[in-house]
Amino acid sequence: MTENRTRTTGQENDEQLTRYSRLTYHSRFSNSCNCPSEATEGSTMPSSANPPPLGFLAVEVDIHRPAGDPWNPKTWPFPLIHETVPGSKESQIVTSDAYNEAFIERSIQTGNELARKGAVGIITSCGFLALAQRQLAARLPIPIATSALLQIPSVLALLPADKLVGVLTYDDLRLGALHMESLGIDPQRVRIRGMPSDGHLRRVIQDGTDYDQVTMEHEMVDQAERLVKSEEGRIGAIVLECTQMPPYAECIQKKVVLPVYDVHTLGLWFYSGLVRQRPGLWDV
Repeated sequence: MTENRTRTTGQENDEQLTRYSRLTYHSRFSNSCNCPSEATEGSTMPSSANPPPLGFLAVEVDIHRPAGDPWNPKTWPFPLIHETVPGSKESQIVTSDAYNEAFIERSIQTGNELARKGAVGIITSCGFLALAQRQLAARLPIPIATSALLQIPSVLALLPADKLVGVLTYDDLRLGALHMESLGIDPQRVRIRGMPSDGHLRRVIQDGTDYDQVTMEHEMVDQAERLVKSEEGRIGAIVLECTQMPPYAECIQKKVVLPVYDVHTLGLWFYSGLVRQRPGLWDV
């Protein structure tokens, strides 16, 4: 199955935006804030009728992406626009080494195109891109949040000093200390567990195996449970690295009974700061 099969209809997207606008974009917003605007000439301020999109930096991986995957517009209560980084295959993205300058340059060019199209910020389709966070943030004209792993410092701050953050990842042989250190994370406070090398997630992405929701859920919940049990009570929260994992975050949480964060929680937080509007419910 391909990404194209998960596109929403225009009607579904309009209904989502209407629900989001009802909560976030008050029709009387322009009269509810007396602060002068600091917008520069030619810039566009958010409006209730046309909330600005979040940009999505996609990779060249042709797989089924259900609601919950950040590629799928159904995942978000705001508009999403996509651009694909040329030459971004799974074998190049999922790596334990730093990215070469050619890949960084292509990513910057693609990010610039998203900014040109009106995106207020950018997310990506692979948590391993944490390795490029500082380089991309330094050279793009709009903010970028490359990976769910960006949440780990905040999650650690919420936990007692003797607790660890568990990371569930696509590949624990390639995700490691370099990714953590690039984000200022102490690797000793993190425990990483990957999906089985012969498991369903790996076969879907690497071999094009048909996507099976029940099998995927069972695999992810099982690995999360194994991660928590392996540390005998020391795991205080879980962060899901892979963008295929958010559809199963609720099931994972029910099994391990811990806070669970992923690219969806990252994206909602990220956009809420990029586009601050007075929620309509405040005036009800």
